[in-house]
Amino acid sequence: MLRNELSLKNDILYDYEDGTGNKDRFQDSQFLVFINRILAFLMSGLYLIIQRQPQHKAPLYKYAFCSLSNIMSSWCQYEALKYVSFPTQVLAKATKIIPVMLMGKIVSHSTYEYYEYVTAILISVGMTLFMLDSSYYKSDGATTVSGIILLGGYLLLDSFTSTWQSALFVEYGATSVQMMCVVNMFSCLLTAMSLFQQSSFPLICSFMTKYPRFIVDCLLISICSASGQLYIFYTISKFGPVTFVIIMTIRQGLAILLSCLMYHHSVTVIGIIGILVVFGSVFLRIYCNNRLRAIRRRRAAANSIKD
Repeated sequence: MLRNELSLKNDILYDYEDGTGNKDRFQDSQFLVFINRILAFLMSGLYLIIQRQPQHKAPLYKYAFCSLSNIMSSWCQYEALKYVSFPTQVLAKATKIIPVMLMGKIVSHSTYEYYEYVTAILISVGMTLFMLDSSYYKSDGATTVSGIILLGGYLLLDSFTSTWQSALFVEYGATSVQMMCVVNMFSCLLTAMSLFQQSSFPLICSFMTKYPRFIVDCLLISICSASGQLYIFYTISKFGPVTFVIIMTIRQGLAILLSCLMYHHSVTVIGIIGILVVFGSVFLRIYCNNRLRAIRRRRAAANSIKD
């Protein structure tokens, strides 16, 4: 099954049972973000101690912006699962390419070619067709206005996070592990302050004592989250936020396709058309990129000959 997507919903809505048969649900989204960030900070910090890194040049306060947006986007993502159907959230993620490009223009003043906008729209449309058609993604609950607002907040904040991180990579030359360590350090501090202010820790400790299985689940999701961050930061540092989002969108589509094949979920002609649109758009984007590079090289060579 799609464990990476379903884990978020299960963490919010899973019923834990104690030895006497009593059941309860853990619903503090902030703590899930907090525990994920702690392990990521420890992993990256240990790596920086062991492995020598280039000198760090970026002012620390600049990491606080993307750290806060990262916390809030994670919180919105967790909270949205309480108020929207699962297909709605998945579809929202499929269209994340467009807000990332728009945020790139606002934050970094990035410029994009027309084909990049066209392929971004086509990828989003193709994923939407495929997901709406898949029998696995039939509605499992009502979608509320609050949930839509939370999803909008998630898309906006998550787009800002990757765009701001990319800007720091370009401007200051920070390594992906340095970025991961400092961002998660701020995330730990900010979420801990919020949890202390709400007096959440005593209640969480009581829940852990009563339902030890929750501790195991926290460790598992934190290990997966921290390991995933290593690849996320590296991809953003080398290829930029738009390429990263495209990779994640294709990964999502492949995971759904694999799930359909393994568990015999039906895919109709519309779904197949959606798949073809997605991969056709990706190949079109690659072709246009290569063509544009070749044209620029020829122009540079012609200008050098004239000079």
